[in-house]
Amino acid sequence: MAQVFPRNCPRCGTPTAEGMRFCANCGLPAEAMLVPAAASQMPQQPFSAPAQVRLSGAQAPTSSPAITREDQQPAWRASSAPKKPVRRSAVVLLLVGLLLVLGVIFYIAAGLLGLKVPGFVAIQSTITTTPMNTSFPYAGVNITFVNAQQAQNFLDDPNTRSDGMLRLNLRATNNTNVKVGWNYQDVAQLVLPGNSVVKPVYVKGQVDLAPGKTQNSVVDFAVPGSDTLTKLLLRFGAANEAQLDIPLNAHADLSVYQPQTTTLNGQAVYLGLNWTLKSATASPSLAGEQAARGMRYVTLTISVNNTLSQTVISGSPYVYARLKSGNMLAVPVDSSLPLSFQSGASGVAGTLSFLVPQKSTAFSLIFLPQGQNSNDQATFPFVIHA
Repeated sequence: MAQVFPRNCPRCGTPTAEGMRFCANCGLPAEAMLVPAAASQMPQQPFSAPAQVRLSGAQAPTSSPAITREDQQPAWRASSAPKKPVRRSAVVLLLVGLLLVLGVIFYIAAGLLGLKVPGFVAIQSTITTTPMNTSFPYAGVNITFVNAQQAQNFLDDPNTRSDGMLRLNLRATNNTNVKVGWNYQDVAQLVLPGNSVVKPVYVKGQVDLAPGKTQNSVVDFAVPGSDTLTKLLLRFGAANEAQLDIPLNAHADLSVYQPQTTTLNGQAVYLGLNWTLKSATASPSLAGEQAARGMRYVTLTISVNNTLSQTVISGSPYVYARLKSGNMLAVPVDSSLPLSFQSGASGVAGTLSFLVPQKSTAFSLIFLPQGQNSNDQATFPFVIHA
């Protein structure tokens, strides 16, 4: 017998169409909807009671089985609607939402950590300033440690951290007669408790000083806020130079790094001239130069009188002057002594500078013979402060 689709799904009442495999709304399989063609011609009875076939005429109705509702047929009871598949678009939307939430969390965290992110206004933390006003020499330049500032961050520092910063304000004055320059990135380090060493994260003001000029500079270090200022050291000088350890203390004694002068009175005659060794000054630096690591400079001040009736040409002190200490014989690294002395000259002063081991204290200034047949020489022994 031919079978046809009912006009409506027997489960949910949704209109049906030929060729459909299951109800578009509730998923009832098509085979559960099929009914005999004759039954489909009959007027549909309400689903609340079984429908009966009525015969025309006076003929007594014969016994006829009631037509069973499709949702009560075995095929209906045995069938099960397929589960709706999870929509891919829903998964994509869920992932996009999760990424947006993570992005917002990262954005806020970056701003709170002091990182510069668009639209986030960073806040300058409280700055504590400690005056220092201590001075020390470097490469012949006088450096004044003006003050130290501590804060969690510095907004004007492009490399600022948010968990602790230390700013040193330094002023350099060039009292020498030569141009002097350096970069604080190369010569400044901070020694933390436990002897760990850190370099600057930011420097404002690379030193480039003409004679007589002054320059202010800012040097920033990333330092935990828990580190006490008085437990820190500023180590000044490159790795191959005589370094200075400056305590971050307003009352620090830096006299050890200042030039130390010993008064002398050594006398000798050389080339017919009367030479007097008047003083010796030990220092970690000269004009424009810092001593090498483990070394220091000794600068001798000398006075010369010419009692002869003629000019005496002594020549270059780089040729005849030497400074002896132990087994070391040093050549001058700088000199202001004249090459000649006029007749009757008196009290003509000049200096000789030598680079010597830092711990040497006993020396002899030697003037060597000049010329193959000359026996003219002089020696000035002396001792300086440690």
